[in-house]
Amino acid sequence: MKRIVPTQGLTFFFLIGLVILTLIFHGQIPLWRSLLLRYAILLGLLFVLKLSWDRKGMGKAGSFVHYFSPILFVIVIYESLGDLIQYLQPDVDPRLIQIDFSIFGVQPTLWMQQWIVPWLTDVLSLAYLSYYFLPVALIVVLYLKGRTAELDRSVFVIAFGYYVSFIGYILFPAVGPRYAIAHLFSVPLEGSLITEFVRDTLNALEHNKRDCMPSGHTQIVLIVLYLAHRYEKFLFYLFSPIVCALIFSTIYLRYHYVIDLLAGMVLAILCMIFGPLLHRWWNAESDAQGVESGIPLSNQSGVS
Repeated sequence: MKRIVPTQGLTFFFLIGLVILTLIFHGQIPLWRSLLLRYAILLGLLFVLKLSWDRKGMGKAGSFVHYFSPILFVIVIYESLGDLIQYLQPDVDPRLIQIDFSIFGVQPTLWMQQWIVPWLTDVLSLAYLSYYFLPVALIVVLYLKGRTAELDRSVFVIAFGYYVSFIGYILFPAVGPRYAIAHLFSVPLEGSLITEFVRDTLNALEHNKRDCMPSGHTQIVLIVLYLAHRYEKFLFYLFSPIVCALIFSTIYLRYHYVIDLLAGMVLAILCMIFGPLLHRWWNAESDAQGVESGIPLSNQSGVS
């Protein structure tokens, strides 16, 4: 296992954890067989990618698949959580609502109704949507520039951040203010076709609705901003205002409680600290194993 590339190893262990969780609670999960099948397919795909990466002369196509396949794993795993999380324990929205109220004396999403205007709703809807493109943009730029060391490290840290947020969703299932306190809102979130398109598209595509605590949007974009600051300063300056608008939009658009944002920020910092350390340790262990077994070091991680 130490000779598997870090991001694939991270995905492998997370999938094994989901398999174990599904087996333990299979009596409560209607689609547990389907979940196990999906996880088995993903594990098989990981095995194929591992074998392919071990071979020499993969070419540009193989390299592209190697660096961008984690995006597929993150998406499929996230979608699978919609058939898992809701059957494990009750939602914790009442507790999160209480925490927000104890901090501010009001519900922030309700208080923010006074600032709702259609043009701002459109702008913030686009900012919220940018979450799905910022990580990919960073990966694409590093890939096109051939910065394999930075690319490999960035993909690992971002994937690490996603899996940490998924663990949070499992431990603290919550649907967010837009559902939990929908009956309390007196001002509709009206915008143009932009707002309707973003809202309807996300509602249709996101099978997992219990992705509120922690705020994965906040966590991931802060990690991306940190990596952009380290490796691509131009992207850092380009992303910074978008990230600020995105974080604000999570409350304005009623997707998150403020406590979700705070948890996402804390987890982002932890991922920024421990993600690179774990990546460095894994590569060091992989290199040591490669020397002992005679496997070329350049073939193990794809990092020169």
